[in-house]
Amino acid sequence: MDWYESYYDDVYRFILFMLGDKQLCEDFVHDTFVRAYTAVERFDMRSSVKTWLFSIAKHLVLDEIRKRKRRKLFPFEKEIPSSLNVEQLFEHKEAVIELMSEIQKLKPNYRMVIILKMVEDCSTKEISDILDWSEAKVRKTLSRALHSLRKMSLKEEGGGQFGQTL
Repeated sequence: MDWYESYYDDVYRFILFMLGDKQLCEDFVHDTFVRAYTAVERFDMRSSVKTWLFSIAKHLVLDEIRKRKRRKLFPFEKEIPSSLNVEQLFEHKEAVIELMSEIQKLKPNYRMVIILKMVEDCSTKEISDILDWSEAKVRKTLSRALHSLRKMSLKEEGGGQFGQTL
């Protein structure tokens, strides 16, 4: 099982975007893989390994968010590995950091669907498996999350550079 090498960056990125805390991110990634390895006999192959790992990470992250009572955790100081080149989507690094800060202000369910869809490039089916939701709920939540994010970005300085991108 070389899951660690294969999925480390994906799980790291998901947790980092969800929590915005680089220092704790490594611990949560480690905990995700430890839980996966200790429960491997219960993995029934109904979903991909990546989907299963995201599901484990989701539970860890939501527990942490509940503990922190949605305390804001930010900013990012170093580059974040990504399956898509975020910098190509936006002209300036400040816009990326500002967007990530806005994502941190969303409620956890909105944050999860945006990160899984837009950053991790998961399909609606994969997201529904990870979150244990129907595909319709994923689509509706994503729509609401994007609407909420647009609304936030429009309030700040007339929408900034990413207001029109979303």
